[in-house]
Amino acid sequence: MCYLLHARQVSVIMLRIVLLSMGAFVWGVTELLPIGLLTDIAQGLQVSAGSVGQLVTGYAWMVALGAIPLTLLTSGVDRRVIMVGLLGLAGVVDIACAFVTNYALMAVLRVILALGHGIFWSIIAGVAVRLGPGLPVARVTAWAFSGVAVAIAGGIPLASAIGQWLGWRAAFGVFGVMAFMVMAGMMVLLPPLPAQRRHLDVMQLLRQPRLRYIAVLTALVEMAQFTAYTYIVPLLQAIPHSPETLLPLLLLVCGVAGVAGNWLGGNLPYSAGRTIGFAVVGLLASHAFLMLSGWFPAAVWADMAVWGIVTGVLNLSPQSYAIELAPDEREAACSFCVCGFNMGIGAGALCGGVALSTTGAYAVVGGSTVLALLALPVLRMGRRFAIPRQMGH
Repeated sequence: MCYLLHARQVSVIMLRIVLLSMGAFVWGVTELLPIGLLTDIAQGLQVSAGSVGQLVTGYAWMVALGAIPLTLLTSGVDRRVIMVGLLGLAGVVDIACAFVTNYALMAVLRVILALGHGIFWSIIAGVAVRLGPGLPVARVTAWAFSGVAVAIAGGIPLASAIGQWLGWRAAFGVFGVMAFMVMAGMMVLLPPLPAQRRHLDVMQLLRQPRLRYIAVLTALVEMAQFTAYTYIVPLLQAIPHSPETLLPLLLLVCGVAGVAGNWLGGNLPYSAGRTIGFAVVGLLASHAFLMLSGWFPAAVWADMAVWGIVTGVLNLSPQSYAIELAPDEREAACSFCVCGFNMGIGAGALCGGVALSTTGAYAVVGGSTVLALLALPVLRMGRRFAIPRQMGH
């Protein structure tokens, strides 16, 4: 009987973590929907493709600006209520986007989504840890974040396919309905999760070197990644000269490897900081394969596999590292991480775009390489903030 009760408890815990992962999938796809539907949205709203691309860049900047203050503003609210509300927000806005007729309204709706996005990613790791007490932090965080890896691997291609079959508006509608379904599941299955701390002082948090370090390191690492990753398609076209018909398969390999990287990041027997170090070295290796593919095109397959794994690890490990460095300030640490993450996305996309348009594809890879090399000594600086591991890694 005790065994059966224990098995049932584990099943409930896993089901709740799966719901979090599904929420991460919805938010991951929602953030990137304009990428998979870029040309269709541009035609539908009668704007340039560059304007639609700005919906992604602007989204990232708004997440970075709103993550810390909005997470602190909602720090006294039950986390179950926040999770349910955020999935409801995603559902309402995604469906609203399916009916917009002008670019300005679409931009406003994306700003609203971005503000909710920052809160979601700031609290999901802490919620996962609370739902799985006693489980290793890196592992339970990896389970919750697996939805992001799946979103990158399959969500964007699925959205693109729906857009081709039924139109881009249908794709927004489908994911809006999915958000409502996940919201309903959370309402039924998530237990009350009372806020653990109230009245957090923003200035007091900003004075903490540990939290500032989390933001800076995350921003630098993600800037190194997204300087090149944002322009993965033009890089594949310019360096190994991959034909357009081969691009979907190459991106699929990268996406599937990303799912494997997410699992790997949660199961390596190392601290999250060391795992980030491995990922940065892996990013350098992937760039080496990409450069090699200019002479030996077959090397592009190794590049996609390694780069995909790196992407999966870097989607997860910064959040785990934030919790490692500040276990008593989980949500604050994660909000600083989210801020740094999205600052890195925006800055990387900007730098990579400038390099691509002025100097070319090789400059993009070179810039990403330099940033990755800069990230390694900054990562070593984190040792001064390290806390003896008592968290089940």
